[in-house]
Amino acid sequence: MTPKNSAAVELGRRGGKARARKLTPEERREAARKAVEARWAKQRELAREITEGTMNLLRISKANARKAVKARRNKETREAEH
Repeated sequence: MTPKNSAAVELGRRGGKARARKLTPEERREAARKAVEARWAKQRELAREITEGTMNLLRISKANARKAVKARRNKETREAEH
């Protein structure tokens, strides 16, 4: 995996905050509502698969692996900043 350009990463962090400042409270609320709906849709789908017995364990394993990798990267980033 190619290392990320730290300057580009920093600009990306600022970009989200700058965008949030430009949004009206209603637009921020709408964006948050959509994010919550997307998260809950994933949970509902997982619950449906469990109930029906059609759960794809390989998909869940891949999702957990991605979460573990992301958590490790975040931890390394936090440690590097201190």
